[in-house]
Amino acid sequence: MHQTVVGPTRTQIPRVRGAEIAVALAEHCRQQRPLLMEGAAADWPAVKRWSPAYVADVAGDVQVTPSVGLPDTEVPYTHRDKDFRRPMTVREFADLMRTGDRCYIDQVPIERLPGLEGDFDFKSLSPPDIKAVIIWMGASTRSGMHFDYVDNLFAQVHGTKLAILAEADELRNLHPFPDSHTKSQVAPEHPDFKAHPRFARATLAQAMLEPGDILYIPRGCWHYFASSESSISLACWFGGMLPTSYHFQVLFRMRSPKAWALLARDFTRSAVRGGFRPTRLFSPPSTGEMLYDLTRSVLSGKRRAG
Repeated sequence: MHQTVVGPTRTQIPRVRGAEIAVALAEHCRQQRPLLMEGAAADWPAVKRWSPAYVADVAGDVQVTPSVGLPDTEVPYTHRDKDFRRPMTVREFADLMRTGDRCYIDQVPIERLPGLEGDFDFKSLSPPDIKAVIIWMGASTRSGMHFDYVDNLFAQVHGTKLAILAEADELRNLHPFPDSHTKSQVAPEHPDFKAHPRFARATLAQAMLEPGDILYIPRGCWHYFASSESSISLACWFGGMLPTSYHFQVLFRMRSPKAWALLARDFTRSAVRGGFRPTRLFSPPSTGEMLYDLTRSVLSGKRRAG
């Protein structure tokens, strides 16, 4: 007889609204626990006005390099980034969105699109040490499950997004890529338990983000987003970064000899070539290159101090 796989436990992301938001956010930041703040951005001009057409009217001539013709997958990291990047203007991208193309302007600093900077207000939530505010605009996008190095206030401005989160302790159950420890190989909505059996033991928290909602995502917290056919979001990255030691802890907990071998390979290639860029879609440098860059930065700092 075949045993039925039930799958991961799915819960709801904790929610708060109204006058309780400030106190709840401070507590969740202190404990590094996610929190959905319903309607926290509802009064922003961005939430009231923004659409792809509006963004095109304001910043239509700006040149960007979005991903277009994206595959229908919950794990985009299995594809090469360069196969989907195409230079165009914001106006051309907004036109492309209307055709039904699965496409994404991702990780673009908001200052690159002049005229939009005054339409939102993350500072009212008192995030310390804001690193950047990033705009994401696309059609039917899937981010893939991953974690970031800093805390994030993620605001849904236009359209909706399904958010699925997992605690940092779920690492092994999320089957990270051996050469990219911040990215998961699992499809959170439609998992393949034969390929990723440990995912059936994971505990996930999820919610549908509506316009005006802000989601606090602690650094190191795994997260996945699936958008509606038209979506605009803003991410406010803030606070201290995960220490280098954290990445080594992740590697140890992966218990993957292949991961260590690929780290050594990419670290060496980076040292020899002066830079070794991976090709995974939506991905930062591989683990090996990232640690090489961190090591070089630390050594350079010590030389300057000396």
